[in-house]
Amino acid sequence: MGFTAPKPFAFHRSRKTLGFTLTEVVIAASILALFIVGSVSAMAQLNRWASSARLRTLALSLAQQKVDEVLTTPWSVLGTTPTALTAGTVTETKLPLNNDPFNSATGLSSDFTSLDVQVIDTRTTTVTTISARVVRVVVTVTYTYRGRPYSVSMSTLRASDDF
Repeated sequence: MGFTAPKPFAFHRSRKTLGFTLTEVVIAASILALFIVGSVSAMAQLNRWASSARLRTLALSLAQQKVDEVLTTPWSVLGTTPTALTAGTVTETKLPLNNDPFNSATGLSSDFTSLDVQVIDTRTTTVTTISARVVRVVVTVTYTYRGRPYSVSMSTLRASDDF
């Protein structure tokens, strides 16, 4: 009876556990690719929505500009009616909606400045006489973006300055 050293632990690994199989790599790569494609398409859609919202805001400001002009034009019933308040329809065409003419300074321009899609719109102002002292003005701005027509409209009533 003597002391015998213990046998070393036999460490046998099967061939399966040494790494990933080709099937596992292909499935993981497919899931990753689906995630990347989904993320890129979601960012592209969000960019289109942001661009559309920006154009709508610019169109509304263009309509608001005309409404402000109508509301601030001096008008006395005893004098002649100002041009902005004369009954009828005036159409202004080829107004650049997203072209910033002040973006020509070196500090303001970038590599992406010339990549903006120029959107041309039309502003139609219709003035209707309600009475000798009151007119109704409807301003409509229409434009086409990505092949789809858009339109925004604002209206106001304007009374004469003297009563």
